[in-house]
Parts: sequence; structure tokens; C-alpha cells
Amino acid sequence: MDMPKSKKLNAGCLKIFDFIKYLYEDRAYYSDVSAIFRDEAEEQTNNSIQVTINKYINALKIFGIKLEKIKGKYELQSGLYYMPFSFGDLKAISILVNAAKNILNKNIQSSMGEFAKELQLRMDYKDKNTLNNLIEMQNNDLSFHYSSTKEQIEQCENICKDGYKINITYMNGNEKTVLKSAYPKEVIYSGKNVFLSVDLTSQNENIQIPITNILSLVAQPVYTTRTELNATVVFKIKNRLVKTYKLKENEYLREVEPDGTLVIVNKDEPFDKLIQRLSRYSYNCEIHSPKRLRDRMVEEINKTLSNYDK
Repeated sequence: MDMPKSKKLNAGCLKIFDFIKYLYEDRAYYSDVSAIFRDEAEEQTNNSIQVTINKYINALKIFGIKLEKIKGKYELQSGLYYMPFSFGDLKAISILVNAAKNILNKNIQSSMGEFAKELQLRMDYKDKNTLNNLIEMQNNDLSFHYSSTKEQIEQCENICKDGYKINITYMNGNEKTVLKSAYPKEVIYSGKNVFLSVDLTSQNENIQIPITNILSLVAQPVYTTRTELNATVVFKIKNRLVKTYKLKENEYLREVEPDGTLVIVNKDEPFDKLIQRLSRYSYNCEIHSPKRLRDRMVEEINKTLSNYDK
């Protein structure tokens, strides 16, 4: 028995909505799209399924939605609706697009690119052409404040990728400090400052060194495995803090003791920052391990208390 015409139309609309959902989520892979429309194809062949998909794509074009198939995935070239953009808007977006090319942090660069892409999906043909012309015409220097340290940043990023231990010499205040057999972990951007995050495997500690303070980096012919880098700290949360403490992204709850005390495991947070944070909890927090860090926290607290004895 054939499906009534009204139900066929409803089923077709639902399939279009599923297709649009995939498109806006940027995961409209051919295999998933073909699965949506497979049952409508006259024959279960790739050619017949493609003909059915094309029928729905043509329907979307009527509503102004343009698609392009790129490496096995359908991608939006225009959105379901348009937004009005002034010339000033387009000029600002063109600056954003060109600026993204000069941001060394790949995550930020990717986010800026995705944001610009989302805006372009809301443009009509005229605005999109104007934007492309502005992007091509711009000759502004958009390298920002990281340009002076660009070579140092690239050197640090390459060393982090290599996976070798290094000897690093840097200025710590007015003193020259030398660290041996350290592991360069990642480059961290914080406002206008850039840091090299380094694991000191011999001390089970992580520190962040301003890249501008680094005098030399010398790689050692010793590859470091990730098992050496687990800077793990175990601490306990007690009393009223138990109800208000929120686990960080790099933490997990290991157990709850009979008296309600929380035993928390923290991995890879720089020790200086961790001690500073945990010190604020006073007697409601106790570092369990490693013992060296526990002693260091006690020392820091005693230094603070000594300021009130004067």
C-alpha cells in the first residue's frame, strides 16, 4: 500500500530538516546524507541515490541555500537567511580574516576563521563579493604585538613538537637560571605575554617561563616519553568547602572518605598556580602527595604568616 501524499510530503520535509541540521553542524558527509535519502531512491545504487540527493539540493536552492561537495562532504556556501551588512561591517570582517592569518596560536586562529565563515554564510552574493575584494586589497600589517617574538615562539613550538629533553637558560628576575633535562610541553598565550610551559621531570614540577626571558634552548639527544610527565598532585578538601568546591578540567574525584572529606587528583597544573589556589582554602585543604609539594605549601603559608609577626 502506497504512503498517502501528505505523509510523503511530511517525510520529505523531515529529511530536508535532517540534511540542513548536518549542514549547519558541518558534518554533512556523503555517507550520512545518502543514508537519509536512500529509501527514496528508485534503485539502491550510488547513481540512483545521488540523483535523489540532487533533487533535494535543488529544492534547497529555491530557498537560497547553496551547497558544494568538497572531499566527500557537503558544505554550506550560503545560509537559509541573509543579514544586512554595511560597508563598515564588511571592512571590519576583512580585517578579522587577515588578522587570523598572523595569529600564531592555532586554536585562536581556527576560531577566528570559523567565526568569519559563519558570518559569510549570512551574506548575499553582493556582500560576499565586496568582502572578498576587501580581503584581497588589504595590505595592512596585522602581525600585532607577537611579531617581535615570532622567531622565538616558532622555535619553542618546534621544540615542543620534537619531544626531546632540553637544557634551558633564562632570566629569573635579575638572575640567570639554567634548567637541565627539562621537557618543553607547550606554548601558552596569556594576553600580550607568551610563556613556554616546561616540565621538570626530576622534580615532578611544571613551570611557565616568559619567552622573552629565554636566553638559550639546547635540545638533548634523549627522547622523553609521556609517562615521565605526569605531574600528579593529590589533595583533600574538608569541612564546608566540600559543598562548594568545583572540580577543574584537569581534576577528578578519587574517593570520598567516611567523614565526607574529598580526595581529589590534579594532573599537570603548574605547581606555582596550584599552591596559590589551594592556599586560599586554608585549613579546609591538605596536600596529600607528593611530600615535597606538601612541604613547599607549608613553607609558603609560614612565610605569609611571618608577615604578620612584624
